[in-house]
Amino acid sequence: MKRRTLLAGLAATSLSSCFRLARPPPLENGILSAHARWLWRRAWKELDPARVLDTHTHVVGLGHDGTGCEVNPSMTKSLRFGIYVAAAGIQNIEEHADQQYVDTLVTRLRSQLIHGRSMILGFDRTYGEDGKVRPELTEFHTPNAYVARLSREYPDLFVPCASVHPYRPDAIEALHEAAESGCIAVKWLPNAMQMNPGSAKCDAFYEAMVKLGLPLLTHAGEEKAVEAEEAQRFGNPLHLRRPLDHGVKVLVAHCASLGENPDLDLPDAGADKPWVDNFDLFTRLMEEKRYEGKLFGEISAMTQANRAGKPIITVMKRKDWHARLVNGSDYPLPAITVLIQTSKLVKLGLLTERERLALNELDQHNPLEFDFVVKRTLSFREGDVVHRLPDAAFTWTPSVFPRLRSGSDSLEGLVSTSGA
Repeated sequence: MKRRTLLAGLAATSLSSCFRLARPPPLENGILSAHARWLWRRAWKELDPARVLDTHTHVVGLGHDGTGCEVNPSMTKSLRFGIYVAAAGIQNIEEHADQQYVDTLVTRLRSQLIHGRSMILGFDRTYGEDGKVRPELTEFHTPNAYVARLSREYPDLFVPCASVHPYRPDAIEALHEAAESGCIAVKWLPNAMQMNPGSAKCDAFYEAMVKLGLPLLTHAGEEKAVEAEEAQRFGNPLHLRRPLDHGVKVLVAHCASLGENPDLDLPDAGADKPWVDNFDLFTRLMEEKRYEGKLFGEISAMTQANRAGKPIITVMKRKDWHARLVNGSDYPLPAITVLIQTSKLVKLGLLTERERLALNELDQHNPLEFDFVVKRTLSFREGDVVHRLPDAAFTWTPSVFPRLRSGSDSLEGLVSTSGA
């Protein structure tokens, strides 16, 4: 069932019942079974915590305590907002909601015996092609200065990622400011931000990104928060040829694993262009030699109920892609229990029933830890060959994030706990 359909069917649910659909704090402190502990230990085997990076962690707020965050008032009336509030551990949306969000995220990270770092994402406002801000179309806004500040306050947990809309009149200036503040990448959601990555309006911005060594983490494929077909077309993976051809390193969120878009590579046929699965369009780009070393697949949310299937199996099997995969959690989505269906992963042949039960324990214990361990546990057998997600997908490299410094100092001592 698609997420939008599922949530729409629950639209009459009260806010209090949202806690049944999400994993609110406090964390469960029960003792994990032996098999759950074994899966956790195996998940961390061969990984250096100082190099482990979750590339897709949202930070959202209501503007309390001077954070500068905003959420569109129309969104706060929706069931979806109530579910996100519960999943993020916000107990009181009237005051200090922003700090509650951060406190829960920090707790979920630090409660783990071993943890890496999370790239926390800014999110810019929506702008029109005339360069004017469109507050009525802006779903939420997280300032770059806020994620940079949090990363300074929690250097063992966070690294900042900026979001700058390329249609802003001051876009290049804002990009330089973000880089100077420590941001290591740029995050876009074209469908929601009403931007076309394939537009010539972005060319100067792409040139600035290359000079600054900032990769682009961008959503591609369908976005469930957007209804308009025209806006969904901004998520066409083929639009990403333009930044790639300018030399920008592009990380495609979720490997474009939802929905369809017109095949822009075909000769102009007007409205008659066939629609193609977005993941197939992403695959086409990955198979072009000129994009090796530039184009990467980001695997967040690909194990969730609305995405699990052909895309995650394909990226596991395509060993020629393994050096080009990066991991993200898309937090707080792992804490939305309605999206987590380990039984589906068993049906797909990606988990055993015993693994499913152990992973469900981890889900109750800590949704972020669960998201990490489930991806490290997945396997798919073809004859004598067993396919898994590669170790390299969970660690960052300077070739992708040249502005990111090692976390070895801030994470010192974590490796010694790996035998727990």
